[in-house]
Amino acid sequence: EMDLGIDDFRIEERDNDNIEVFTQHTIDGLCTWLSLSEESSGTKKIFSLLQPIVIALQSGAALVVDELDAKLHPLLLRHIIQLFCDRDINRAGAQLVFTSHDLATMTSEIFRRDEIWFVAKGNQQNSKLYSLVEFKTESGEAVRKDAKFDKQYLEGKYGADPYLRRLVTWEDLP
Repeated sequence: EMDLGIDDFRIEERDNDNIEVFTQHTIDGLCTWLSLSEESSGTKKIFSLLQPIVIALQSGAALVVDELDAKLHPLLLRHIIQLFCDRDINRAGAQLVFTSHDLATMTSEIFRRDEIWFVAKGNQQNSKLYSLVEFKTESGEAVRKDAKFDKQYLEGKYGADPYLRRLVTWEDLP
């Protein structure tokens, strides 16, 4: 057993250099340990991200994560983003590049317009990448710095909307 000085999880070494992670849970004063394999998918995901996050922050590397928000609580997602934004923690200048569908982080309090990017299909089905700072409305207006990015995105103002070639209606069902 490895002592990491943290009371709510432990790591045990197994045969063939394998390890098993256990997390502590206390309910009504009763303490129990669960194997990571018994944990929720969100807990498994954060444990899988811990090492790459620490390595990136220590070395100044770029960490690229597809669908970072998947299975993570929005507050935990926000905390991970803030780790990379905090100059006291991110002294080496690491970068976090991620895709997300979580609108809780698409705010001017967390990101500048040049830090939010969209992908949309071009006329020839190619991918078109553009930042929110580059986006112009049909009348040529730029997105304001203090705009409600999340609300305007849901209203379809920035493009990059999901595109469905065919909508299924009740009449189309057999």
